[in-house]
Amino acid sequence: MPAIQPDLLPDLIFVYGTLRRGSAHANAARLARESDWLGLATLSGMLYRVSWHPALVLEGSDPVTGDLLRLHDPAASLPWLDAFESCSPDDPPPHDYRREIAMVMTAAGPATALVYVWNLSVDGLERIATGDWLGAAG
Repeated sequence: MPAIQPDLLPDLIFVYGTLRRGSAHANAARLARESDWLGLATLSGMLYRVSWHPALVLEGSDPVTGDLLRLHDPAASLPWLDAFESCSPDDPPPHDYRREIAMVMTAAGPATALVYVWNLSVDGLERIATGDWLGAAG
């Protein structure tokens, strides 16, 4: 993953799994404290169940549901988010996820946001056809 200059870090992030509002994961609460919730959003891709967390691939045309957040301080939040998503410089490759910039659709129109995309094979993983992790996680 090429480094993004700290002063050029996007402040919007799209989360679609354990970091969403309504998730019981402790890091969801941390992210909520470090960001403002802007609303629901979708992007095109496919969602899979890895185990207790989902995997998103951008190939496919399923509408994947998530939350759009504005990070208060991306330079402070992204290092712990990268570590949580197993794609920090300290994580041995191959990384589970990679951080990308993607177009998401909101009620107000399209927006560009950071998103963590699955970086490994999806062979053998269960596809979540609804594209909604919170609805499928139960």
